[in-house]
Amino acid sequence: MNLFPRKSRLTIGDNSFSAPNLPIAAANQSIKLLLVDDEPRMLSSLHELLRQRHFDVDTASSGAEALASLSSTRYDLVLLDLSLEDMDGHHVMDFINHHCIETEVIVISGNVQIDAAIGAMRRGAHDFLRKPFSQQDLFKSIDHVLTLRRLRQTNRDMAHRLEMSERTYRYIVDTSPDLIYMVEPDGRFTFVNDRACQMLGYDRRELIGQHYSVLVHEEDFARARYAFNERRSGDRASRDVELRMTCRSNASPAQNVDASITVSLNAVGMHLDHAEPGGAKYIGTYGIARDITARKQAEAIILHQAYHDVLTNLPNRLLFKDRLGQAILQSRRNRTELATMFIDLDRFKVVNDTLGHDKGDELLLQVTARLKGCLRKGDTLARQGGDEFTAVLPDLHTRDDARVVADKFLECLNMPFDLDGKAVTISASIGIAVFPHDGETIDELMRHADVAMYHIKGQGKNGQAFYAHTMEQGGRP
Repeated sequence: MNLFPRKSRLTIGDNSFSAPNLPIAAANQSIKLLLVDDEPRMLSSLHELLRQRHFDVDTASSGAEALASLSSTRYDLVLLDLSLEDMDGHHVMDFINHHCIETEVIVISGNVQIDAAIGAMRRGAHDFLRKPFSQQDLFKSIDHVLTLRRLRQTNRDMAHRLEMSERTYRYIVDTSPDLIYMVEPDGRFTFVNDRACQMLGYDRRELIGQHYSVLVHEEDFARARYAFNERRSGDRASRDVELRMTCRSNASPAQNVDASITVSLNAVGMHLDHAEPGGAKYIGTYGIARDITARKQAEAIILHQAYHDVLTNLPNRLLFKDRLGQAILQSRRNRTELATMFIDLDRFKVVNDTLGHDKGDELLLQVTARLKGCLRKGDTLARQGGDEFTAVLPDLHTRDDARVVADKFLECLNMPFDLDGKAVTISASIGIAVFPHDGETIDELMRHADVAMYHIKGQGKNGQAFYAHTMEQGGRP
């Protein structure tokens, strides 16, 4: 039986033939084909023709052989005759579909009935070639089917890579130590990662659709408005904006106690390019917030320790000078007076030496509590070191206001102190310098208050005195 038209020479006996050089998608590639036909001459001629076009070709002369080959070998394409002696070609296609064999099928058949073609197409055949057919039609059909197969495989690979990329991205986002979110142009959350839920104590479903303001500390609304509505991108986008965010306390979820954390937030606007006639369309903001609460607390502790006395937690010399400087500026503006005091404890060294440093520290803590109880809200008490304290009293009406406070200091210190059942009595020498009469700078006021304090010590201790120029004529006692 002559398969091809006269324009293509084919001699079955010596297998010599000439075929048009058509573009085949599988040329020079390892494409595995299965030929299924129970006509030996047809099988032989097709095998030789396809092998010369660089296909890897297996043959099957019956349906049973085809099923065996399909069960053991992976084929890219099956050229299947429907009219086999042992079974219908449709059964072979049913076998392929039932076992989910990933291959393409081109049906070649002499059966001209439309039902045969419809049955083949319903079972997934890509083409139906009726015998006799030309080489050109055969290679065109093979090229088309293999091109579609390659494109489908490429699409599957791309879909797989996209899926893997999405999984990787989601894994990175959800395991990130930072809060990652997206908000719509109106400021409502469209996405929050797992870390956000852990940090803030909310379920994801509670946050999606909520406005960002439900999480922002009310005192930080102004800064948050710019960050969460950021429309810029690149270097002009928001960077390292510090905000306080409210969250549910993990320590007591049943009580729903509100707490807060401090975050450093970076935000960038999201746009769809060429979505509008005027250019890109703003579709929301993407942001990353890092919890810096621990760092801010550590900085606060370090800063506090740098400006406060370790034992009494009072302002130290540095912070006292800063407070005194601010009080001087305020007094200049308001044209009021202020007093600076130097308070030196009498007989403290005796207590320290006889009872030990631990009892001396306990005494200093009790002294601190008593002195603080004598001050107004705006006054400052500081420890200079050892048994020396200083105080600044701003906004005095008269010099007598400072005298009243000094007398309170002396009165409260003259009362016995209880150190583990042992009564201890001490006193204090207090020197006072008043701005602007006794000095207009920090150093002048502190030095003159110190001079007045040493004057009291020279007079027998346990008293208070205002600075006078005559105190420096005899020097320190």
